[in-house]
Amino acid sequence: MKTSKSGHHLFVGLAGRLGALACVLFGVSLITFTITFFAPGDKAAAIAHARYPDTQSFAPEILEGIRQEFALNEPFFTQYYLWLSRFLSGDFGNSFASNVPVWEIFVSNAAETLTLTLTALVLGLICAFFLSAIAVWRPGSLADRFAVALASIGAAMPNYWLGLLLILFFAAHLNWLPAYGTGTPAHLVLPAITLAFWVTASQTRLLRSFMLEAKAAPYVETLRLRGVSEREIFFRHVLRHACVPALTMIGLDVASLLEGTVIVELTFARGGLGSLLAGSILTRDYPMILFLVLFSALVYVILNTLIEVVQDLLDPRKTFLGRHRAASSGGERP
Repeated sequence: MKTSKSGHHLFVGLAGRLGALACVLFGVSLITFTITFFAPGDKAAAIAHARYPDTQSFAPEILEGIRQEFALNEPFFTQYYLWLSRFLSGDFGNSFASNVPVWEIFVSNAAETLTLTLTALVLGLICAFFLSAIAVWRPGSLADRFAVALASIGAAMPNYWLGLLLILFFAAHLNWLPAYGTGTPAHLVLPAITLAFWVTASQTRLLRSFMLEAKAAPYVETLRLRGVSEREIFFRHVLRHACVPALTMIGLDVASLLEGTVIVELTFARGGLGSLLAGSILTRDYPMILFLVLFSALVYVILNTLIEVVQDLLDPRKTFLGRHRAASSGGERP
């Protein structure tokens, strides 16, 4: 009886999360489709100019043929239903600009963005952990003040401005690294540093705050009275308790990195999803815009869900997994 109740509790929790995910994606798709539907300008003309950029004007018959091809003459809800039904069946449509399937274009650009994002995230988290650990080890020291100052500067500095400074110094002045493009590891260095600096600034402030809070907890003094070394207290207790709330902010930073790559990829003229989204907006490539926006929303929701599950594994009191453990271990009566 106890097992069945705990299993039902876990199923309800998982179903609730999946239902919330579906509602978020539906709402995002509806809002994005509404914006693209009521955007000013003639969509047929935009598609024609994207396909034939050298042509200045088009015959009415050509524009009407494009409207028939993409059902642009249909009312709003009909167009949304047609697009949503195809999307749910795995048909994400073709790009208005190139008439190539949206999925193929996405896959060819996703690797560049993923490489940049993961490199910046790993580099930024390593630097943030190092700075915050030194700062917390001796609060008020010169290292602590340096970490706080660096985090404040990084939080106030826009990505594009830092990127331009790096280009000016390392590419234009020293000629050590390429200023734009992709293809070699050297092209990754400056964009990754630009994004990593923002991650370092964001996570240093948070990790320092969480570590100081955990270090000031009453149980830490109890551990000292029992003779536990400061090193063991820091790594086994303070760091672990500080990482639980920090995981949520790391997940948000990953989602923000996907947004930050738009500016960084444009600044360094890199290929990737950021440049693809910006180009799609300029050319009014609505199938590509809808897919990229829904992909960003999906990544954001999934990351937050995974972060909550990891938090729960570290702290069983958190969410439905913790309640499931309590139920299966006798927290709920049969």
